[in-house]
Amino acid sequence: GRLRALCPWAHLLSETLILSCVIGSDDCGGLLKNYSGWISYYKGQKTDCVWTIQMKPGHRVVLQVLPLNLTCGKEYVEVQDGQAGPNNFLKVCGGVTFVYQASSNVMTVKYSRKSHHPASSFNLYFYGIPARGRTGAVAAGLCHSHSKVGHEPHL
Repeated sequence: GRLRALCPWAHLLSETLILSCVIGSDDCGGLLKNYSGWISYYKGQKTDCVWTIQMKPGHRVVLQVLPLNLTCGKEYVEVQDGQAGPNNFLKVCGGVTFVYQASSNVMTVKYSRKSHHPASSFNLYFYGIPARGRTGAVAAGLCHSHSKVGHEPHL
């Protein structure tokens, strides 16, 4: 009801999990150890932000990526299964909503943009679940038919 009016995308998640709408952040990365929470766009001058989400042992991280509308070629969000490293799992700039379940209790999310480009807004929701079942990405929405679908090729 009212929550959906405040956050148009609220219907994508269980209303019992949503605590608030996040509009920008002063935090560019960091270690997140809460059982659930939000990663939202950074409003400052830094061009690379890396968040490491860490659950208690015996749990897996689940990340809900709400529809992205980033400027492809100038900014992207990258999701890595585990700690930050050279192997990217997924790099996107827009077009789909998806849910990704990590294979462990750690997931890394990176936002990167070119220095002359202003940051676009985005909101990512994460939470922990008991470690059992499948891992990987599941598309939870429709792909747009224009240029922002899929992986970001290069920055």
